[in-house]
Amino acid sequence: MTFEYDVIVVGAGHAGCEAASAAARLGAKTLLITADLNRIAQMSCNPAVGGIAKGQIVREIDALGGLMGIVADRTAIQFRMLNRSKGPAVWSPRVQSDRVKFSEMWRELLENMPNLYLYQDMVTALMLDKENSRVTGVRTSLGVEFVAPKVILTNGTFLGGLMHFGRTQVPGGRIAEPSSEGLTAQLNALGFESGRMKTGTPARIDGRTIDYSLCEEQWGDDSVAKDDATGDIIIERDFHKFSFLPGVGRILTPRACYITHTSPEVHKVLYDNLDDSPLYNGQIRSIGPRYCPSIETKITTFADKESHQLFLEPEGETTQEYYINGFSSSMPWPVQVEALQRIDALRDVHLYRPGYAIEYDYFPPTQLTHDMQTKLIGGLYFAGQINGTTGYEEAAAQGLMAGINAVRALRGETPVILGRDKAYIGVLIDDLVTKGVDEPYRMFTSRAEFRILLRQDDADMRLTPLGYEIGLVDDERRDVMLRKRAQRDALIEHLRETKVSPDDEVNSRLISCGCEPLKGGTRMIELLRRPQITLSSLSEHFDSLKSFIGGLDADLRDEIVEAAEILVKYEGYIVRERALADKAARLEDVRLPESMDYMSLHSLSTEARQKLTKIRPATIGMASRIPGVSPADVSILLVLLRK
Repeated sequence: MTFEYDVIVVGAGHAGCEAASAAARLGAKTLLITADLNRIAQMSCNPAVGGIAKGQIVREIDALGGLMGIVADRTAIQFRMLNRSKGPAVWSPRVQSDRVKFSEMWRELLENMPNLYLYQDMVTALMLDKENSRVTGVRTSLGVEFVAPKVILTNGTFLGGLMHFGRTQVPGGRIAEPSSEGLTAQLNALGFESGRMKTGTPARIDGRTIDYSLCEEQWGDDSVAKDDATGDIIIERDFHKFSFLPGVGRILTPRACYITHTSPEVHKVLYDNLDDSPLYNGQIRSIGPRYCPSIETKITTFADKESHQLFLEPEGETTQEYYINGFSSSMPWPVQVEALQRIDALRDVHLYRPGYAIEYDYFPPTQLTHDMQTKLIGGLYFAGQINGTTGYEEAAAQGLMAGINAVRALRGETPVILGRDKAYIGVLIDDLVTKGVDEPYRMFTSRAEFRILLRQDDADMRLTPLGYEIGLVDDERRDVMLRKRAQRDALIEHLRETKVSPDDEVNSRLISCGCEPLKGGTRMIELLRRPQITLSSLSEHFDSLKSFIGGLDADLRDEIVEAAEILVKYEGYIVRERALADKAARLEDVRLPESMDYMSLHSLSTEARQKLTKIRPATIGMASRIPGVSPADVSILLVLLRK
């Protein structure tokens, strides 16, 4: 019996969910295979979505028509906008989610999606054509064969997964789940290069054993209050933080996070037991994430620090399970308990489960093209941690693009490739394909050279038209974007056209803010460009502006006002960066012949010849970003192309 599909997605983590949902909604008959249907979109590490640069990625996923932002909003128990003290280019949304409800909502969406079929099993091999040049399907551990011309691998940490609990090693891709065997060996035999990476997670603890009086309470940014009579939390307003669709977001029962700290006594317990740490006794040789180090790494790398900050984060709306953000560890569980009990707020701590490290196989992403397809096997796509990335958001972005491009390839359409000036997703994929990874890759705002163009507030303006064009964005979502843009532009025009006259009260307010007083006939937009002035403060003093803002659509008003203010205040910077981006984009139009023999070009440096031969960049712009290819090498390539 033959089971035929258009697209098969292997793995139902964050990459797999976005890949499968995108492919199905674009009209492809799609099969999503996962080892456990009860753990779809599992939040294996921290129960949160977003963060520095990651929040921008989630908003971009939403703007393109992906689902992560909607699920995060609907299962949120706390919201924060990070980096508010800095400029809007680096503002980054983050939500604390209910881990169980997040997974349940993803499953509900996927199970009820037309064209999408779910199957529980473990994929052990790819099926290929006679020349081993194209994928034709997959084979599972139960011997079932599924046929499809496009296969997307999103295996996460399951390929050759090995968990470390101190000196105890347990094969598995996640606690209580088996590892995936067979695919790595097959891909290696086909010529793929692979490596090993490591990640880890902290212990989960019982919230009833936390002394909250010794912690600093940390609520989110949303307006919540307590009923004086009952003590119940009252939500004073709804929100939509990731999804650009109004009314999507709703806080469940808001939960606070708590901050505590380690101490020299905690560090001593860990130091005294480093011989039992897999990271320091030679048991683990693979590379872990630089920007999410274990507590063992922290106390050795930053030996001068007497304490490290820890965040106690609830795993859900009603559960007592807490995640200890900042205390990732692979030490034996008795050592973890002893160290945690040296923290005053956790002196009576009870573990739900210990922290652990996990090693897994990955494939250097320089073996991919920008559409997420492998160079060696046609129709085979990689997305997520299989490419050496870390983080739900980075994985989901890759999955979304792989799903889109797999379907477009089926139709004979050109792939969707986002430029570095169009999206953080574009920066992510270009970094992976062009530069590769030597440690788990995590997105930061500093990785984007045009980050003032890639703000979280305007992801819909940048990407929703594209999402609509390719068929992932529906009329409702596009109309919301058009409505928001029209009213934003009208507000800016009102500011540009409206003149204000000197007024004692206004001048007094300006002087108190450190501003020069008005001298007459000043346009309102010039007032707003002053650093100390906001649209909110202006509307308090000018009735025409207050009335105009009051006339904006209520469900979009806050976002419209924020977007208009940012465009006015940062107009000069935005125009300058756009010019730089356009200049850089010209190099992307200069294509390099696929057949170019770089090793014969002796005018290039030896390193450049080797790197160009390995990566085979499609354009001069891509070549210029390859580590080891100097500006002089780029100039030589341009001269050769002109000849």
